[in-house]
Amino acid sequence: PKMFQLYVHKDKELNRSMVERCKAAKFDALTLTVDTIVGGNRERCLRSGFTSPPKITPTSFWSYAAKPAWGLNYMFRDRFELSNLKDHVSEGTSVPNSVADYFTNMLDQSLDWAMAEEIAKDWGGEFCLKGIMSVADAKRAVDIGATAIMVSNHGGRQLDGSRAPFDQLAEICDAVGDKLDVICDGGITRGSHVLKALSVGAKACSGGRLYLYALAAAGQGGVERILSLLQAEIERDMKLMGVTAVDQLNRENLRFR
Repeated sequence: PKMFQLYVHKDKELNRSMVERCKAAKFDALTLTVDTIVGGNRERCLRSGFTSPPKITPTSFWSYAAKPAWGLNYMFRDRFELSNLKDHVSEGTSVPNSVADYFTNMLDQSLDWAMAEEIAKDWGGEFCLKGIMSVADAKRAVDIGATAIMVSNHGGRQLDGSRAPFDQLAEICDAVGDKLDVICDGGITRGSHVLKALSVGAKACSGGRLYLYALAAAGQGGVERILSLLQAEIERDMKLMGVTAVDQLNRENLRFR
């Protein structure tokens, strides 16, 4: 199954191109990200000077010099590009940009419910909203025809001080869990995290850092390794709980403080 995560850009042709390419490639679901119309205050990026593509600074030069294999690999392999974007915008491919600046300057801050509904109708298939953190917004997602929502605070990198997705999960599942699929996104790094979210009422979990760190460290083999560890943890913990199928998971497994 293939799911595409869509960010709505100011460049309308870019938005249209990405959706049409998803249709042509027979993607199964489209997920619209709704919590990044402006970049969060990403202090780690500000300290490190991280940009895409990487920009040589006095600090980064010494970092690259300490890792010559990485530096040579970057310089002499295929030229870095953001393939989905490069034919429409130069930022991120030939013009260095931080993630926060890209979100703030390139994404469409007029994104609203009407636009989300229009995208859902144009897509015409399984449609998810990523970044829902309240019951009111979850109910509105049902109204515009979404078939799933990701309860997510974007890895804690957007609104400072926002609650964890898991803390919002029970009330959102109670409100709309019988009308669409509720997916818990954020902080999922262990099999027990998956089992807790499913016990509350989520249909699934998603993890970004879970596989991205493994990908960065060891490529495809790293992703396969982390997924095998996750599967082993889920199966082992279910056996220790006396559970033989995920549909047996419920809130009786949990104690809330």
